[in-house]
Amino acid sequence: MNGFEKHGIDHLSASSINLWSNAPDVWVMSYLFKKRTPMGPAAWRGICSEDAVVAALTGSQSVEEATQSALDKFDKRFIIGDEKTTKERDVIAPMVANAVEALKDYGKPEFPEDGSQHKISITAKGEGWEIPVIGYLDLVFPESGMVIDLKTTNRITQVMSAEHQLQRAIYQKAMGNYGVKFLYVSKAKSLMLEDGDVNEILANAKHKIARLEKFLSACDAETARAIVPVNPNTFYWSGSEALREEMYGF
Repeated sequence: MNGFEKHGIDHLSASSINLWSNAPDVWVMSYLFKKRTPMGPAAWRGICSEDAVVAALTGSQSVEEATQSALDKFDKRFIIGDEKTTKERDVIAPMVANAVEALKDYGKPEFPEDGSQHKISITAKGEGWEIPVIGYLDLVFPESGMVIDLKTTNRITQVMSAEHQLQRAIYQKAMGNYGVKFLYVSKAKSLMLEDGDVNEILANAKHKIARLEKFLSACDAETARAIVPVNPNTFYWSGSEALREEMYGF
């Protein structure tokens, strides 16, 4: 039995690999103890905005109707009035407009018949183990042969983060002849990026996965909790301090 089987982990994803690299304490809590940090207003703003962009691009709603639906969805989850929440709500409309404008020439995106996202999978293999690495595609444009992942952000950088480069590399490996790009959208502008060498990134990810498998092979859940380094200062714990104290005692 390998480390993944030992702990009932049947797949990984870009987000889980990135979390293991950046915050192993949060990874142990999330995947071995099944406790998750709550979704904040920025993440929910992204989901609401992306749903509106899909509705507008597929023609199921006008941009105006889709934007209003996004605002209504946001309002059902968060009480308006908090400064941080209001800030995120206020950028939904311009983000939707900028994204639709940037994507309008790619054709109509295609989705599975049930309306879900396209699921992709590649397999990572090592000594005595193998595990699927899965992902879900935001937008597949058959007419232009493109997969585009939409990232709403309050600040656009000129180079994709290492975390996003891994996500793109997994999508590119799985999608063969399709191009894969990430569209970054703020309230002011948009930028299309496709950074990183796919083979190099995936080789590096395999090393991370192999080390995770060895860690899991060596530890039961309680031992992992007792020995994993804990960093209370990372953004992952923001708003989840009580959960961290419950897990790690401080």
